[in-house]
Amino acid sequence: MSQYGRLICISGPNTGKEYELKGELITVGRSSTQDIVLNDNYASRQHAEIHRVDNGYRIQDLGSKNGVFAAGRRLGERATAWLEDGMEVQFASTRFRFQDPSVTITAPSLIAVREPALRVDRTTRQVYVDGNLLDPPLSVKQFDLLWYLYQNRGRVVSKDEIALNVWPEVEGEVYDANIDRMVSRVRSRIEPDTEDDPRFIVTIRGYGYQMKDE
Repeated sequence: MSQYGRLICISGPNTGKEYELKGELITVGRSSTQDIVLNDNYASRQHAEIHRVDNGYRIQDLGSKNGVFAAGRRLGERATAWLEDGMEVQFASTRFRFQDPSVTITAPSLIAVREPALRVDRTTRQVYVDGNLLDPPLSVKQFDLLWYLYQNRGRVVSKDEIALNVWPEVEGEVYDANIDRMVSRVRSRIEPDTEDDPRFIVTIRGYGYQMKDE
């Protein structure tokens, strides 16, 4: 087994291709001069860097327009994050799975291509449920609501917090009933007929909502 980490592409035209992270510095971007070339119109020419530090790998956003996401969380401009085994990494709209050589994995090829039950792509504003594209797409506000819950999955968020972040144009002056209706509409699209046993979005009565963390 190689001593180097790997990035395995799990979306886009290079799905299944593996990139061995051999150097101390690996560049990622749309430019043909990068070590990992992204066939992605949303990617910047010089999008990110991966630094090998001792036995670990640290990823850094180079101020890209459409961002770098580590485990579903967007890095700040020029911010860094350590890669962990099995972590999903996204440059613009292209996704990879990181494989740590120091960890023994059962059936790595199967884990690498496993599609999450729910995937929300902020760059393209597309939603996938069990690998299937949601069509027709969500409305603008429905997507904004889903994206906020998706970003904060595993954490209970209050209705006040949702109002401020999904309706910033009115400074969060939104009735709870409007939020409840919007959540209901989103649920009807991504998890129909599961109100009694929600698959993704859990109601925290009297407070807010929580998106389950897979």
